[in-house]
Parts: sequence; structure tokens; C-alpha cells
Amino acid sequence: MYFNIYSIPLFISCFIVCILLYYIEKYKATPGAKYCAFLLVSIAFYSFFYALEISSTEIDTFLFFYKLEYIGISIIPLFFMLFAIIYSGNKDRLSKPLLAVFLSIPVITILLVFTSEYHSLFHKNYYINYDGLFPVFAYEPGMWYWVYFSYAILCIIISLVFLFGMLQGTLPFFRKQIIIVIVGSSLPVLTLLIHLFGLAPWGIDPAPFSLTLSAIIIYIGFTRYKLFNLVPLARGLLFDNLLDSVIVFDNEQRVVDYNSSAMKNQYIKTKDVGTHISQLPEPWCNILKRDDDSSKRSVIEIKEKIAGSTFWFNITFLPLYDHYGGTIGKMVVINNITERKNAEEELLKAINKANYMASKAEMANVAKSAFLANMSHELRTPLNSIIGFSDMLIEKKVGNLNKKQTKYVSNVSNSGKHLLNVINDILDISKIEAGKMELFDDNASIDELVDEVLMSCSPLALNKKIELILNNDCDTKTIKADKVRLKQILYNLVSNAIKFTYDGGKVTLNIKSINENIRFEIIDTGKGISKEDQDKLFTVFGQLDTANDRTYEGIGLGLAIVKKLVEMHKGTVWVESELGKGSTFIFELPIE
Repeated sequence: MYFNIYSIPLFISCFIVCILLYYIEKYKATPGAKYCAFLLVSIAFYSFFYALEISSTEIDTFLFFYKLEYIGISIIPLFFMLFAIIYSGNKDRLSKPLLAVFLSIPVITILLVFTSEYHSLFHKNYYINYDGLFPVFAYEPGMWYWVYFSYAILCIIISLVFLFGMLQGTLPFFRKQIIIVIVGSSLPVLTLLIHLFGLAPWGIDPAPFSLTLSAIIIYIGFTRYKLFNLVPLARGLLFDNLLDSVIVFDNEQRVVDYNSSAMKNQYIKTKDVGTHISQLPEPWCNILKRDDDSSKRSVIEIKEKIAGSTFWFNITFLPLYDHYGGTIGKMVVINNITERKNAEEELLKAINKANYMASKAEMANVAKSAFLANMSHELRTPLNSIIGFSDMLIEKKVGNLNKKQTKYVSNVSNSGKHLLNVINDILDISKIEAGKMELFDDNASIDELVDEVLMSCSPLALNKKIELILNNDCDTKTIKADKVRLKQILYNLVSNAIKFTYDGGKVTLNIKSINENIRFEIIDTGKGISKEDQDKLFTVFGQLDTANDRTYEGIGLGLAIVKKLVEMHKGTVWVESELGKGSTFIFELPIE
């Protein structure tokens, strides 16, 4: 061996590739970087042993270094293809069987080169050529030599197809980056063709130099355009049809990527890619600076006036990490929530108005209840006097009346009593609605209550020749309840049943124990109630539709009072009825 001055550029190339390998190792967690590193190792291997080959003088030494450099040469096409496939986002295209097929060619090539003394598959013969500037290793290619170089050209074509495909679906700015990779990929193809057709000057293989130049061009993309930093990651996250605006920044707060919504709504243009956040259009340059810590996720809501109109935005700052957990930039998602905010403001106004109206209504209801209570008291005092003096006249305790006069006074007394009942009902419902009705906790005797109620209702039943029937099957003799109010409930229901029962009919009161409740059933033989009318029964001023028929007097408060009193006793009340078959009013009260 001797020192060949022409090997210096090859050693320099090897050194440059090693430096690139060092820097690219920092990005090995990003797509395609791993295979790019393998590619650089192969190029360095090739350049180093080719430098030693051209410094040789003996055929055996030439052949030895030639075999070693083929370890790098044979796998360069494979690694370059894998790099292009991964970088372009087509990793799913790789399958283990396909990878095994592509790997088999380099393996077979290396085996044939290392055993070339024993066959002529790769080299038919080889010799030293002394016709150039210095002695070089020369050979006559065999059959497998052409198989391998066809394979190499196929790998490079596949790589370029994937890169050109990536070029079509990328924003104009990012096409510069892919074009750099394509240019770097094309150089080895040209030098390969020059070598195959014997156009290389002085018999020197130009491939190591072109591969080194290709690596330098790709490295420019690493440092200038961040090929392996954010771009593949960001493009995988964004969709141009996303309604929210999305902008991606690197650690230096430079714009790396954006979607079509950001272009439309935030006025981001192609020329803004690569520029600092402070150079973005107003007001976005100031808005997007509000994220103090880019390593943490944060969300802000802002109200901004743009072009004379007020807008609300929900802005989310999302940090982007590499595989080591280091922050490599951030993604900003801008959601226009103006419509939602306007709707919320309108809803808030409506709620405030509703609260105001509700408070007014509550005040009006309290005032109504107070008015009714006061008026009821004011009306009851003179009515008691009217009724009292009327009864005294009828009983002839004061003065003597003839038959006609007695009838008139009797009508006055009955009307007064009816009006007093109405006033009492109004007073009761007003108290209940105002929350001023108090119940007394008494031990009420069921037998006594029922006797009093039936005795009070007997005159009504006799007038209509209605039979009153009592079935008391209750095991419990007393119940904890307000005696007066329980009597009021029973009287209202029994008197109602008598009122709506045909003359000569019957009204039955059943009392029974159901679990821990006492059930009262008031059954009449009236005309019954339709399903539609049953819903009106227990409402305030709810009366059945009797058209112009005023046979049944009342203002529709009795059953409403019954329902409220039963519920105040923690009980339930309901009706079961069918037209033409009478009605059954039922209420249950807890024994305790």
C-alpha cells in the first residue's frame, strides 16, 4: 500500500458523513431518522474502504478492501428506500415478507462478493488497471452484478415515487423541504448511471462523493427546514377540513404549519411559515403570545374586537413532545365561540328576566294570599251575624214570622252558609299556598272521626234518599293526624260523593289497613268521570265540564284542598272512575 493523494477527498467525505451522523442521532426518535442514520453509516463504510482500496498496489489487497466496501454498498439502496417510506408517512406499506424479499438481495450480494474467487456470478474476472492516474481495481461484471444494480435502481425509483407522492399533498412551503430530499436522492442515481456506462473519469467510482453530497443536502433540510423535527408530526395531526384553526410553532416560536381554517380566519399565509410569532397579523401576534409556559397545556377564553365586530375565542395551547419527553414546539387550536357566548348571554338575560318575573309573581301570589285571607276574615264576621240572626228568626227566638217570611229567611241562611263555605275554602287554599297552614299532631280516633263525618252528611243523604254505608275493616283504631283537617278531608269527599250520586243511590265508605297505611275509599253510584276530566279534579278552581248545568254548586276548591291536605299528611289521593259506573275516591295515610 502507499499514500494516494486522491484518497484524501474520500477520507474527508467519510469524516463529513460521521459529523452528520452525530447530529442526526439527536433526531433519531422522529420518523425516518433511524434509517437515515443507517444510510449514513453505510456511506461512511463505503467511502472509508474505497479510500483504502485506491491506496493499494497488490491484487489481493485491492480485492480485500473491495469486499469490505460492498458491505456498505449493498445495503445503501435498502436503507434509502426505508427512509423514504417512513418519512413520507407510509409505514403501513411495509410488511415483514416484503422486507425479507428486499433484504435478501443485499445478503446474497455480500455472500457472492466475498466468495468471488470460487465463481463467476458476480465477477467473471478482475484485474488491476494501470491506464489512469493511479492503479485501480477493474473487473468484468457477472450475471448477479446486473441483478444487484437493477435492484438498486428499483429501490431508488420506489423511494422517489413515495417522495413525489408526499410532494403532491403538502402545503407549498413544505414542498421546498421534500424537493431538497428528492434532489439529494437523485444525485446517486446520476452517478450510478455514469459508473455503469463507463463514463467516470480515470476509472474512479464517483458514488461515494455523490452520496456524501446527497447526505449534506438532506442535512440542510435538518437544520434549515427541520425536516425531522416538527413537520411530519404536525402534518399528521392537522386536517385541512378541521373547522377549528390550528397553528404549529417550534421552540423558537416560528410558524411551522397551519391548516386552511387558520389561513381563512387568522389570515396566515404561506409567506408566514418560518417567521416569528411577533410578525403575524394583528391581533393574533399578541393573542398567541399569551401562553407563558409552552411545556404545559393551557386554555384561555378571550374577547376581541376585530374589524369592528366583537368575537369570543377559546384558545388551547398544546405542547408537542418528542419520544424522550422533550418539548419540540406547541400546537395552538383556536375555536370561535362567539355564537355560543352570544347564546349564553341571551340565555342569562332570559334567566334574569325569568327570575325577576318569578319574584314579581311570588310577591303577587303572597299579596293575593294575604288579600284573600284578609278579605275572608272581613267577610266571615258579618256573615256569621247574618246566619246567626237568620237562624234565630227561623227558630222564632226573636219575633214571629209567617210561612212566607220563614221561607225567605231560610233562603238567606242557606245562601249565607254556602257563601261561608266558599270563603272558608278560599281561606284554606290561601293558607296552604302561602305555607302558613299548620297541622297538629293528634292521636285521632278513626271511629269518632267517621261517626262525626257521617252524622254531618246524613241530612244531605236523607234529602236525596241516598243510603250511607260504612265498612270499617281497619285493625288500627287511632292515627297520628290533625283531627280537624282529617275530618275536613273525609267530609269533602263524602259530601261530594252524595252531591254527585243519583237520588236513591248509595255512598259507601270503606276503611282498611294496607301495609303500614290506612286506606279510605269513598264509592258513589253517580254517573262517573271521563279520563279527560279526571286530570282536572284536584286542581285549583278545576271543575268538570257541565256546560250550563248548575245542578252541582261549587267553585272547584274542595278537591284541591283535599289533595294538599293529604299530601301535607304525607299521604296520596287518587280517583278511579268510569262513565256510567260511578266513582271511587281513595286516599291513604301513614299510620305513624
